[in-house]
Amino acid sequence: MTVIRNFLTAPKQTQENSHGGRGNVSLHEVWGASDFRSSVDFVDRVVVPPNSTIGRHRHGNNEEMYIVLEGQGTMTVANVPVAVKKGDMILNPAFGEHELVNDSVSDIDILVIQVGIRDSGE
Repeated sequence: MTVIRNFLTAPKQTQENSHGGRGNVSLHEVWGASDFRSSVDFVDRVVVPPNSTIGRHRHGNNEEMYIVLEGQGTMTVANVPVAVKKGDMILNPAFGEHELVNDSVSDIDILVIQVGIRDSGE
């Protein structure tokens, strides 16, 4: 197994209307669930261009963290919009609803880490 990967050069896909959002985003799949022994689902780099969004959506039994590497925009978590910028880390809780809007003039570059919730009986 490869233990070092570069998120800047990870394979790129274009996602149209991510989670029902507006515009296209670039998705770079860095790590998938099969790369981990733990309950990590994935680590992705996502680039959201100006006037594009990751649409409002709800996850199930997992937590998701957005780490803003570059840019700024508006993140809505649990119906509360907050301005986010480079360096911010946003925790999207299990069963929570969230959305990211790029209302700026430059790209928002984020790392997205999603982790499954272990059954409390473990």
